[in-house]
Amino acid sequence: MREFPRISVICIAYEVGPYLSQCLDSIINQTYENLEIILVVGTGGKDNCVEIAKDYAAKDIRIKTVFHKARGAAAARNIGLQAATGEYIGFVDGDDYIEKIMFEKLYLMVDLMDADIAVCGKYTEYVHESIPDKQQKVKVMDTKGAYKMILNGTGFFFHLWDKLFRASLFDEIVFPEDRRVEDRGIVTVLLSRANKIVYDSKPLYHFRQRSGSESRVTEIDELNTQADREFTDHVKALFPELKDECNAFLTYDHVTCLQNMLVHKRYTREKALPHLKYLKKHKNEIGENRMIGKKLRLKIFMAKYFRPGLYFITLRGVRKDAGHEKFSFSK
Repeated sequence: MREFPRISVICIAYEVGPYLSQCLDSIINQTYENLEIILVVGTGGKDNCVEIAKDYAAKDIRIKTVFHKARGAAAARNIGLQAATGEYIGFVDGDDYIEKIMFEKLYLMVDLMDADIAVCGKYTEYVHESIPDKQQKVKVMDTKGAYKMILNGTGFFFHLWDKLFRASLFDEIVFPEDRRVEDRGIVTVLLSRANKIVYDSKPLYHFRQRSGSESRVTEIDELNTQADREFTDHVKALFPELKDECNAFLTYDHVTCLQNMLVHKRYTREKALPHLKYLKKHKNEIGENRMIGKKLRLKIFMAKYFRPGLYFITLRGVRKDAGHEKFSFSK
């Protein structure tokens, strides 16, 4: 009988008490049984995460609990990686949950296609609604194809939790603990190391969309834009032919920052100036860029000359978004 390789599932948890039991139940009940579940729990929180972790570790010998003084997601993931012994590595955030076949499906994808990374689709979970990713044909791609998919917004993104990685990809990888949105840079490197990536958009991960304060929305936008600038610099150095995709990607980022400032009533000229300067500096490139569609061009025009109009169409988009807030901070 074939022995399947071990998958190390790194689950980080801090102040996610209301969700952690559902998360852990979904992991321990996977159809793929050869799991090493590394539960990294930040201490000092105001909920019962520590108690829940201890209870589950007593029930399932596959769970290895590591308690540490909470100092961010990057530190927790580094601790998880140091403890991992599996041939493959996956991630599940402590406030999310997964379909029972997720890791079996992801492993079969990498095994069948001899891939280094397998990616599944997700359900985005709002308070009153669950929205699955748009379905498409299974795709097998190289690094360039994966970067192009991210830039065009036609499939998966920089998340760690919708992927299964060959463990060797993480050799000498350390999540930077001195910055936020650290996963973008790490996933960029992991994709560059992969010979083959397979993507099936069938949703198997349940990502819980949790809104934060308006100030955090603005902050995360700025951090994302900075990280995306680094990503596009990396892509253009490797694949100059993706220059238009990179510029369209960054243009969208800058306009989105302005939209969120407006709709959350945090717009000031000082905060907006870097984004407006980008649009002005790259005016000619934007005008000639075949990757920028009519809707984004309209938003660019409004951002520069008619911001009340941009505020109105942004707010209308939020209100149309069927019971959930479209422009919200997500983990």
